[in-house]
Amino acid sequence: MSAHLQWMVVRNCSSFLIKRNKQTYSTEPNNLRACNSFHYNGQIHCKTVEPAANGKGVVVAMKH
Repeated sequence: MSAHLQWMVVRNCSSFLIKRNKQTYSTEPNNLRACNSFHYNGQIHCKTVEPAANGKGVVVAMKH
């Protein structure tokens, strides 16, 4: 399924959506900005980046 078709399905009805003060935020994994947009959606893109805490610092985990 194409990324654009997936976005059309999940953009208004996802379990990760939070709507406050006429703004829509997203709490999904791999969404670094918590913005509900096609560009920042972590579910529909094949390649995403997620920061993960390490004992000595921060590790960047990539999804392929």
